[in-house]
Amino acid sequence: MGARPERVAAEEVRQRMLEAGRELALEAGAALTIEHLRLEEVIQRARVPRSSVYRLWAYREQYTDDLLCYLAGPGSSFADRTVFDPETVTVIGRALAENMHRLATPDGRRALMCEVVRLSVARNYAALTESLQWRLQMALMATLGSTRSGEARQHIAAALEDSQRRSRESLVAVLEQITQVLGLRLRSPAYTLDHVQLAGGLLVQSLALRNVQVQAARGTADSAGPDAGPGASAGLDGVDGVGTASDTALVNGLLNVPVPGPGLDGKPVEWTLAAFAYLGVIDSFIELDPDFVPPGPVISQAAAHEP
Repeated sequence: MGARPERVAAEEVRQRMLEAGRELALEAGAALTIEHLRLEEVIQRARVPRSSVYRLWAYREQYTDDLLCYLAGPGSSFADRTVFDPETVTVIGRALAENMHRLATPDGRRALMCEVVRLSVARNYAALTESLQWRLQMALMATLGSTRSGEARQHIAAALEDSQRRSRESLVAVLEQITQVLGLRLRSPAYTLDHVQLAGGLLVQSLALRNVQVQAARGTADSAGPDAGPGASAGLDGVDGVGTASDTALVNGLLNVPVPGPGLDGKPVEWTLAAFAYLGVIDSFIELDPDFVPPGPVISQAAAHEP
């Protein structure tokens, strides 16, 4: 007598199916492909009984809505971390630790603030560009209205907003620590660090999203070969829907070729466009606090660095 098939609890079937769908969506690289996921392919990836799946979701559309809710919430890139890219926080901490002696003067504090912006935003911009999970989040936001039921739309929107809230709160806390260490203050009582985070964060995200698009266009043009001619990257860069390889190269250069900006020692250094633009946001909202008194050890360190 043959062995009975493995019995899998309904909740485990659900979790395996949602995680398998998430893996397939990430491999495909865009949430738009979720609509085209074959349920049989997901079942094979999840290694669960087909009958159990159809007891949970009678129709593929029901599974798709649940998967979208999962991707926006428990399966999102913010589900198991307090910030999108922990390495960005590490970069900030390292820059501060290595330059604490600069807190002794207003010019030093300004230079260190610029250096923190330059390094951390460059890191975050690169991390966003490379992150499949973040692209999935962006695609979910862009296609939110395409779900069939109003209830599913509400669940997805709520899950997305919750992940954005947690990310915002953690980044505001980071900004708060930086302003305290560097002796910065908001330029007006009407401003908050939430304003700074939202304006700066959306700026960097939009540039990273444009970079994703440009790199995809460059890949299309490269794969088309040198004889593809104008329009090899059609629909990706042109205002009228028709782009050229030269358009793509121009935007790629604007996004990714370094621009000169302030350095720690008063000499220009290389900045990414994202970091340089973010510095403009910081300068609009934040200024040096003239009443800031650096810690005593910092003053001693500054004396030690004098020639």
